[in-house]
Amino acid sequence: MKTTGLAARLLFFGLLSALAVAIAGGFALRESVRNVLQSSFERRIQERTDEIAARLYVAKNGLSYDRSITANSDFSRIYSGWYWQADLTPDAPATMAQRQLRSRSLWDAELAPPPARAVPEETMLRLSGPRGEPLLGHTRNLSGNDIAFVLRVFGPEAEIHALLQRFDYLLVTAICGWLLLMAVLTFAQVRVGLRPLAHLRKNVEALTTGDKERVGTGFGADLDPLAREIDQMLERNEHIVHRGRTHTADLAHALKKPLSLLNAEAARLPPDASALIVEQTQSMTRMIERHLARAGSGAGNLRRVDVRACAQEMLDLIARIHADRGLAWELDCPEAYSIRANQADIEEMLGNLLDNAGKWAASRVRLRIRQQGNRLSLCIEDDGAGLDEQQRQEAGSRGRRFDESREGSGLGLAIVADIAETYSGSLRLETSAWGGLAAILELPPMGGEATSDAPERPPGKAVR
Repeated sequence: MKTTGLAARLLFFGLLSALAVAIAGGFALRESVRNVLQSSFERRIQERTDEIAARLYVAKNGLSYDRSITANSDFSRIYSGWYWQADLTPDAPATMAQRQLRSRSLWDAELAPPPARAVPEETMLRLSGPRGEPLLGHTRNLSGNDIAFVLRVFGPEAEIHALLQRFDYLLVTAICGWLLLMAVLTFAQVRVGLRPLAHLRKNVEALTTGDKERVGTGFGADLDPLAREIDQMLERNEHIVHRGRTHTADLAHALKKPLSLLNAEAARLPPDASALIVEQTQSMTRMIERHLARAGSGAGNLRRVDVRACAQEMLDLIARIHADRGLAWELDCPEAYSIRANQADIEEMLGNLLDNAGKWAASRVRLRIRQQGNRLSLCIEDDGAGLDEQQRQEAGSRGRRFDESREGSGLGLAIVADIAETYSGSLRLETSAWGGLAAILELPPMGGEATSDAPERPPGKAVR
């Protein structure tokens, strides 16, 4: 139940409550109907007992009955289930030969003798009939000419059971129909009642995908305060991030100026004395640049970024920067992918990797973008000299460079790795298919899986 949605839980407990009410009400109604049916049957027994008692009398030779009164057809049919039997009490005169009378329905059978213990008159009794069928009836003590006799009248209890079965069928049908109606009404109530919450959830999801900047309002009096609180929290977060970036940039700017002065002063000193100062100031400058890039990444106002469009733009830019080298630049991206990120971060990472490839490539550079599972893989490969395994492991070190003839601080790969880390991504270096270096940047889903749209451009585009 912990992982079940709110709508499912409301629907489940609503139907469970309806089922409990239906079962309790059904049992109560069935018990009431059973009591009504039994009372009605008892009245029938009493009426027929009165009818038979009116026909019975005690003659000189024993019990007799008035044949001039039309007999009830139920007592005339053999084994009909309706039976009566009259017996003289044991203290009746022994000279009376006719000590027992029975209904024609009993044929040659007799009702079981009454219980040995005394039973109050009109008390309903159960016994088995001639065919073993359950009977329900009662006993009445009568007398005539000062002679006592006992009249027992019984009817088929199966009539009550049959009526109850019919009622049970109708009751179950009615309960099922009522539950179905309650399910439909509960489902409609849940859908309508939770519609504002679903709208709020869509707006929050739009925040994570970059389609919206704020949640907004219009969700009703209950949810609008929550939506406003979310928007205020987003605004505070953006303000804090912006202030942190500003302070970081101000600090970097404040430190760079003294470091530049130190470098200038060190240049006036003898080479032996200035080497250590220049090395340390350059190391501090690289550290400032790296942490400045890292401090501004992965935070603030994230948007949906069209990765292919961004990659094409950066590829064109870096190709113009390295135009004098005559390299062939290729973008291999069969689909239009989009992720939620800060576009400046994506541009920073691609720019560093493409610039690095442009410096070391012999003739060509390729940017290949693919979606692997729920991760987006951006591979920048060149046909340069590449790096051996030990150099690839050391490449991420701060300011580590392997050729001092090229311009740069050696921070490109380290900055890319730092920015990727803020997005829970990774950067790894491998050997390309052309023997050069392949820098593979993997970015996980941000606010959901990286989405891909239908291809709008050819898979690859070469830029010279």
